[in-house]
Amino acid sequence: MNMNSGKKSRFKTVTPVMIYLPTKLKIAFQAYAEKNKISGSKVAAEGIVMRISGEDDPFNKGFNEGLREAMKIVQGVEGAKMMFPSGKSFGNLVCEAIDKYIREQTEYDRVTANE
Repeated sequence: MNMNSGKKSRFKTVTPVMIYLPTKLKIAFQAYAEKNKISGSKVAAEGIVMRISGEDDPFNKGFNEGLREAMKIVQGVEGAKMMFPSGKSFGNLVCEAIDKYIREQTEYDRVTANE
């Protein structure tokens, strides 16, 4: 895989990467992208994110989705919007505590946390 030494593309939000696939996998890859009307780049990027974020483990994926859903519920509760002198809401403090239980938080999660 050629990572092009980190040089950004002309789009400035993506970096070109070249991969080699067995012929049968390439055919299946193209068919999947066409069937789902998404680009091959998107399929590859989603697969890479899934692997490095630990989402390829069904237990961890479900566990993490449950925690994220719990954080959404907490943020939606009117009482959780109460602000403390620190400037954080009760909901934010609870979500920070829940976030510590996310399984297999990776470097990718840390890099993309503020997006």
